[in-house]
Amino acid sequence: MSHRKGGLQGERTCKLIRRALIELVEEKGFAEVTVGEIAARAPVNRATFYRYYRDKYALVEEIFQDVVSELSAGLGPTGQVATRERIVGWERLFEHVGRHHRLYAALLGRRGDPWFAARLRERCVELARDRLRTVQDAIPGAGRDAESDDLQLVLAANMILGAITWWLEHHRPRSAHDMAEAVVRFATQGYFDALGIGTAQPG
Repeated sequence: MSHRKGGLQGERTCKLIRRALIELVEEKGFAEVTVGEIAARAPVNRATFYRYYRDKYALVEEIFQDVVSELSAGLGPTGQVATRERIVGWERLFEHVGRHHRLYAALLGRRGDPWFAARLRERCVELARDRLRTVQDAIPGAGRDAESDDLQLVLAANMILGAITWWLEHHRPRSAHDMAEAVVRFATQGYFDALGIGTAQPG
């Protein structure tokens, strides 16, 4: 959680407000939630809510920033690493989502906030672009096609968010490790091979 004035009491209040938001989004959807309802559920008075947040969108923005910070810290090494190391990095990602599953399920689900999903997708693209640049810089003579890179990164970001959303909507039926293996297999083998149908042959 972002540092806020008020010490431990302020941190506790922000946790209560976040928890109230998640519960209300689960119950009625983000669009229908009001500041008054968040304050009542926390429970704090409206003046206390506004001491920390301008509105419910500012609350989601702070949650987003904290999520991005934790995601960035746990992604693991960049570059041409072994498959096992890639799986470890992705496992950390799914473990992170699992620790905060109610938050992610509430804000990424059907009743969630489209802004949060869009910003998280954008951030996934930004992180992937930074990591790709690191790899390309380490390979002598590696060419770059910015337009092609952007398309690939958007496809990758949609795959990541799709995998996370499926995992949450189905109540995490597979372990974080199994999800990591599936993502790495799909990313390295490609669509047809990952599905076990092989590359289409010319007719």
